Amino acid sequence: MLQKFRYLESIDLCHNYLYGSVPMEWASLPYLKSISVYANRLSGDIPKGLGKFINLTVLALEGNQFSGTIPKELGNLVNLQGLGLSSNQLVGGLPKTLARLKKLTDLYLSDNRLNGSIPEFIGELSQLKKLELYASGLGEPIPDSIFRLENLIHLKISDTVAGSGHVPQITSKSLEYLVLRNLNLSGPIPTSLWNLPSLKTLDLSFNMLTGEIPAYATAPRYTYLAGNMLSGKVETGAFLTASTNIDLSYNNFTWSPMCKERRNVNTYDSSHSKNRLTRLLPCSAIKQCQNCTCFSILWGFLNTHFRVSLENVYFPQIVDRCI
Repeated sequence: MLQKFRYLESIDLCHNYLYGSVPMEWASLPYLKSISVYANRLSGDIPKGLGKFINLTVLALEGNQFSGTIPKELGNLVNLQGLGLSSNQLVGGLPKTLARLKKLTDLYLSDNRLNGSIPEFIGELSQLKKLELYASGLGEPIPDSIFRLENLIHLKISDTVAGSGHVPQITSKSLEYLVLRNLNLSGPIPTSLWNLPSLKTLDLSFNMLTGEIPAYATAPRYTYLAGNMLSGKVETGAFLTASTNIDLSYNNFTWSPMCKERRNVNTYDSSHSKNRLTRLLPCSAIKQCQNCTCFSILWGFLNTHFRVSLENVYFPQIVDRCI
């Protein structure tokens, strides 16, 4: 049907209940540049014939039920700028032919059953701005060249089979979102990470990071450091700035007995000494923190009753037993 519209440039059929596969008849549309069919029920192998859609700049197949391997023929789409294959059931490795996609700016491979290593050629796609590898199935090593891509805005890698050792040095000054979660990273957080000028979200959760956060560090607006072995005093440096939401749970931080007045105390989730609060709440002077907007106690194995009053907000007989 759609192939009758000769001058069609874009096909967007997202968020429907379509089944089957991508019609190969669309390849006859000489001006077709974009195919977006994510969030449907398409299934089977990704058609090799898609390699004939040589004018495509966007191919979005996320959120379907495609299976099998990624066809090497996709490497023929040399004009492609966006390739989305996340949230399918794809297996195997990434074909080397994808290295031809030099114009690629967005690459999404998350939530699949791929295997093998993250290929070196991804780090040679110099135009990449967004790379997402959440739970893709791909494992170590993560090429250092990926972290040296100068145009990256979003870099999100998590849950690989094994990690890349230490937190890498990032060179992109445009980076806004950095997620390196559950990669078995160890060692301290490099100081250069706190100096990235555009960073809005930093997620280094569930690694094995150690050391302290420098007092001069400026944490991004949303910072997630849960599930590491970081230490130091919560009340210092980047932790309690008014503009930062930060998760410190499951670490080895300590608190002073008094709480300084802050507007955004929302992450007292970390407890001292193997995540057990064996003394008073980290802010024993909680009534003085009249600008608190959020107060959390998570996984502290707290076994006590308390009453607090914050700007006429009353929390009676709260007992938090997170086990």
